[in-house]
Amino acid sequence: MRYENYWLSTEPVEPGPPLPGDVSCDVAIVGGGYTGLWAAHFLKEESPGLDVHILEADYAGAGASGMNAGFVQMTAGKVLRRMLWYYGREKAGGVYKSVARSILELGRFCKRNEIDADFQSNGIVQVATDRKQLARIQLQVARANRAGAGAFDLLDAKRAQEIIGSPSVLGAIKVSGAQVNPHRLVRGLARVVRSQGVTIHEQTPVTTIVKNGDKWEITTEHGTVTASQVVVATNAWQGTFPELYARQYPIWNYLMVSEPLTDAQLAKVRWPGREAVANSLSFSTAARLTPDNRVLWAGGLWYRFGDRETSRAHERNDEAFGLLEESFRGFFPQWGDVKFAYAHGGLISWSHTFIPQFGRTPSGMIYGHGYTGSGIAASHTGGKILRDLVLERQTEYTDLAFVTVNQPKFLPGEWGNKGADYFIWRQRVGDKLPLMLPYRAALAPGSFFKRHSRSGR
Repeated sequence: MRYENYWLSTEPVEPGPPLPGDVSCDVAIVGGGYTGLWAAHFLKEESPGLDVHILEADYAGAGASGMNAGFVQMTAGKVLRRMLWYYGREKAGGVYKSVARSILELGRFCKRNEIDADFQSNGIVQVATDRKQLARIQLQVARANRAGAGAFDLLDAKRAQEIIGSPSVLGAIKVSGAQVNPHRLVRGLARVVRSQGVTIHEQTPVTTIVKNGDKWEITTEHGTVTASQVVVATNAWQGTFPELYARQYPIWNYLMVSEPLTDAQLAKVRWPGREAVANSLSFSTAARLTPDNRVLWAGGLWYRFGDRETSRAHERNDEAFGLLEESFRGFFPQWGDVKFAYAHGGLISWSHTFIPQFGRTPSGMIYGHGYTGSGIAASHTGGKILRDLVLERQTEYTDLAFVTVNQPKFLPGEWGNKGADYFIWRQRVGDKLPLMLPYRAALAPGSFFKRHSRSGR
C-alpha cells in the first residue's frame, strides 16, 4: 500500500520558484488551489491589465484541489434542506442553478484549453442502501422540486442495480454531475492562469496579512507582497489568519484507490455507464472508476485532531482506511479479491452552514472557503464571486446565498473542538439509528418509486 495521493502518479509535479523578494501588485491571492486560481482567471478575463500574484505554500493544487475523489457535483441534499429552511426558495434555487452552470462550463474549459483532465459528464448516481436512506432520497426530491432545481427520475432497486451492480442498493436517483482527474484539472488551470499573465509564487507560505493604510502587506519568508486588494483562498488553512479562524473548521477525510482491475474482475460488477456513485448516509461513501480501471472508494467518517490540526502527518489514518475497506467489501461483495494500492487523506473546509462562504472581513480582506467536500464545481462559481468582490461591483454572483446569507462562526478553542466532536458523534449515531418517521419511500418503496418515476418504466 502506498500512502500517497494516487492522482500525482498521473502527472508528476516539480514545484515552481518561490517569491524572489519584495513585490507590489494590484491583487494578491493567498492560496493556489481551485478558488484562488479561478479568481485569478476570471479577474484577468475581465481586466487583463490587473497585476495579479498568487502565493502558494507548496505547489499549485497541492491541497484539497488535487487530492479528492474528482466528483463535479452540486451541494448535497441536506444542504438544500438547510437553504430552503433558512434562506427560501429563491436563494436555494439560485445557488443550484449557478453551480449547475459551472459543471457545464468546466467541461468546456477543459476542451477549449486542451486540458487532459479526463472530464466525463456522465452524471452521479445517489443510491440508498437501507430504508432510512430511501427516506432521505424522498425528502431530497421534494426539496429539489420546491427549489426548482429540476425533476428526478427515481429508480427502484431493480433499475438502480442495472446502473450499479451492488446487491445492497435499494433505490437511486441520477443527478447532474461529472467526473474529473482533479489533479490534472488544477494543474491545467494553473497553466492557463500563467498564460494570462498571472504570477504564481510556489513554495511560498504566507505567515501574516496586515492592513497598512490603504495597502495590504503579505509577509512570507522570501519577502513581502504589497497589494491594493488581498484574496485569501487557503480553504482548510484559513485558520492561519486570525480574522478567518472561526469562519470554517478543518476536517480530515480519506480515500483509497485499488490496483487496476482485470477484465475478469470488471465483469463481476455491472457498471455500464461508469457513473460516479454515492450512498445517502450523512457520512456518505462514494465510488468511481478511473480511466485505467482502478476503483476509487472515498468518504466515510470525518476526523479532527488536536486543536484544528492541519499537519500532513494525518494523511495516513489506519483506522479510517480499515473502515473504508470494510464498507467497500459490503457494497461490492463481488470484489473480495480487489486489492487497494493507494490510500491517503486530505482536509475539508467545513463551514457552519454547510455551504461555501465568500465575502469581506471588517478590515476588507476578501475570502472564499467552506466547500464541505463538494468544491470542484462550487469553486468555479466562487471564482466569479471573488472577481466581482475585488472589482467592487454588485452582480448576480455577489447576490448568491454563498455571499449574502448569515455566516455563523465556530466557537474558538476547546469549545469549538467539542462542538465538532459532538456533530461527528451525532451524525455517526444518526446513520446507525433505524427509520423513525413514516416516509413513503421507506415504508412502501415499490409504490413510491412507481409513482415518482418520470419514465414510468
